[in-house]
Amino acid sequence: MKRKILLIGLISLLTALVLSACAGDVESTTEENSDMEQESGENMDMNEEKSDSMEEGMDHSTMNHDMEGHMDHDDVVSLNDSTGENELKIPSMLESDNEEELVYTVRAQEGETEIFDGTKTKTYGYNGSFLGPVLRFEKGDTVKIRTINELDEETTFHWHGLEVSGEEDGGPHSVIEPGEEKLIEFEVTQEASTLWFHPHPDGKTSEQVYNGLAGLIYIEDDNSKNLGLPDEYGKNDIPLIFQDKTFDDEKQLNYSAAMNEDGTIGEKSLINGTLNPKLTVNKEKVRLRLLNGSNARNYTFKLNTGDSFVQVATDGGFLNEPVTLSEITLTPSERAEIVIDFSQLNTEDELALINEGDGSILLPFEISDQSGEDSSIPEEMNDFSITEEEMNLPVTKEVELFGMMDQVTINGKKFDPDRIDFTQEQGVTEVWEIYNKPDEMGGMIHPFHIHGAQFKILSRNGEEPPENERGWKDTISVEPDETVKIAVQFKNKGVYMFHCHILEHEDNGMMGQVKVE
Repeated sequence: MKRKILLIGLISLLTALVLSACAGDVESTTEENSDMEQESGENMDMNEEKSDSMEEGMDHSTMNHDMEGHMDHDDVVSLNDSTGENELKIPSMLESDNEEELVYTVRAQEGETEIFDGTKTKTYGYNGSFLGPVLRFEKGDTVKIRTINELDEETTFHWHGLEVSGEEDGGPHSVIEPGEEKLIEFEVTQEASTLWFHPHPDGKTSEQVYNGLAGLIYIEDDNSKNLGLPDEYGKNDIPLIFQDKTFDDEKQLNYSAAMNEDGTIGEKSLINGTLNPKLTVNKEKVRLRLLNGSNARNYTFKLNTGDSFVQVATDGGFLNEPVTLSEITLTPSERAEIVIDFSQLNTEDELALINEGDGSILLPFEISDQSGEDSSIPEEMNDFSITEEEMNLPVTKEVELFGMMDQVTINGKKFDPDRIDFTQEQGVTEVWEIYNKPDEMGGMIHPFHIHGAQFKILSRNGEEPPENERGWKDTISVEPDETVKIAVQFKNKGVYMFHCHILEHEDNGMMGQVKVE
């Protein structure tokens, strides 16, 4: 008994000493922070004060490339080269449930997929075990979609880039419980574009996308059908969903083991869910619809030979005229449509699409001897414009992106589903100014996305945007210490998210809400 009392007394004494030391540290830190605040001036606005105090609280000594943070994503794990042993899988095109009206059924479900030969990997998918089918709409269509959750957890169905009401947008408020379904209906009012859909539950988006929930949306209109661009689906009009994964020793997608607070990045490259893909093409112009569907990795696409290609479309529509490029960078969720003319390339050389950052081979091309379809790239494709009135509008919304890992904020705040951060009037164009505030380590790129609208880039650091960004966008890459101005108009009413599209940043609260009335 005496021994027990003595032991308890010793534990109590040690506990008191530890608490005393911790209190001293807190007191000391509080005094230092107070002194720093006085030195920096007392007239800061509330957002600056919150951002600065957060920056002081971040432990940068642990945020190096070898540990948890990615900083600017320039020094991340390299992708494995594609061996080209598997022909690229092409997603199926989803058919309407009946001929009388456009009614689609989209199910979120669990399954098993043979990503590696002879091994079943547990995955999520839409209407299948991994990824999803392509939904094709035409401008003017009235569309109904039955969304069904067959997962063992709640989810949402977010239509990324689609201009729909807040109720149908599929943000974190629109939760569908396991076993439940929801019918949405909307009119397609926007021009031809390549969009996508994925889940958006609060705090779970990154894991569900990582496990396989993603699919594409094609919108067509009279203009797109008359341009003469390559349009034979799966032949010379190819969807490409780029994602990177890490598989465990059992060749499973173990998200909890792979997860990084600063954005989960893997070494295995998948395109349309295909490991080690190749694409067989004819000697013709081929249209590639690129989607960066990764959680966090930035891609810079180029041909290994250095040959150029032509960009014809951005996130939300065609450019006015084609732009010739040797490379193009897409941050998570950005899309671009490019055309490669394989009839003009040296087919004796090994040809592949590579990631310029690490030189990894993403997609080798096998070029057949067949000549293929006769398509063209018109000199004029669209009538996109920024008016003088839009250029002269004052800035009415200021957005400050800041932080890394779980210390990420917008305007010094983390997401609160009960808080409306901005209000905007339906049909009225406003100018949003997005600033990426660097931290002591320099900061990192944040891809900024707004739900329910396509916007126009007015300027980057006061300069006109590059030619290939002069089109409709719903996501924009913002470099550290860069200021971007965009013109935003919402066609519909509702509450919409705006956030960083590094999915772990989004889940960590780097998200706000705008209410459109």
